[in-house]
Amino acid sequence: MLREVIKILEGLDLKPSDHRIYTLLLERKELSVREIAKELNLSTRFVRERLRELHRRGIIRRRLVEKGWIGYVYGAEDPKVVVARIKSHLLSEFAKLEKILESF
Repeated sequence: MLREVIKILEGLDLKPSDHRIYTLLLERKELSVREIAKELNLSTRFVRERLRELHRRGIIRRRLVEKGWIGYVYGAEDPKVVVARIKSHLLSEFAKLEKILESF
C-alpha cells in the first residue's frame, strides 16, 4: 500500500524529498525537524520548509511538545486520510473546471 500512496503523491507536484520525509514519518511515527534532517541528510532549514508545505497540504500533522524546549514533532497522516483529502481537492477542482467549461 505504501508504494501506491507514494505514486499518488508523485502526481501531486511534490518534491522527491517530500516523498522521503513522508515515508520516513510513516515508518518512524513522530520526529523533530532535526531528527528528520539527520536521518535524510538534509539541512534543517530545507526540512522545515518542506514540512511547512506538507502540513499545509494536510499530508503530515504536527504536535507541540515541551521537553526542555518548545517545538514541534511531525507525523505522517494516515494514507487513507491523505487519499481522501486529495480526492476531495480534485473533485472540487473538477467542479470549478466544469463551471468554466459551461460558459463556452
